[in-house]
Amino acid sequence: MEAKEALKIPFEATKKVLRVTKALFAPKATEIWWDKGIKRELHYRGKHIINAELCIGCSMCARACPVNCIDMVPTGVKKPRAVPKVRANECIFCGLCEDACPTKPEKAIKLTDHYSMILEDVTWDRLTEYVFEPENLEEALEKAKKMEELLEKKKQEALKKKQQAQQAKAEAKKEQPSPEKESNPQKGSKGEE
Repeated sequence: MEAKEALKIPFEATKKVLRVTKALFAPKATEIWWDKGIKRELHYRGKHIINAELCIGCSMCARACPVNCIDMVPTGVKKPRAVPKVRANECIFCGLCEDACPTKPEKAIKLTDHYSMILEDVTWDRLTEYVFEPENLEEALEKAKKMEELLEKKKQEALKKKQQAQQAKAEAKKEQPSPEKESNPQKGSKGEE
């Protein structure tokens, strides 16, 4: 029995070496997907993209969200008054926010097919910090402020023109003799005759 067991040990070791060698050259069970052009499902919902230039600040996306993971953050301008921020740790990626968005033809908030949302050092604190924010918020706010200034200038100009027109009408009324004054001297001249 000892001889059999002595021969069994190298045989088992050889089997293990062959298994490991075979595993080294076998195709991998998992692949790095972002290097390959993997086709995604037609209705796949991934990372949110929020376009601040298109957003009108209506908060329809926040109202439609079934888990209340969308916060409307005030901007300080009239349009948009607020823009959405989506908390990724609470989002269920249902797509109702995109469906509720009234902007046409392109939606201000939409779910893409990008699913590379990998976090390093994943802890709950880190997950709660992961938020989808508007991409071009600063540019959109600058444009909105410029538009507000331009509209304010146009309002002031229109108001000045209106005041000038009212002043011109008032002056025109003062310059025109009133019909009562003209008719009174005639009556007086007829009475004298």
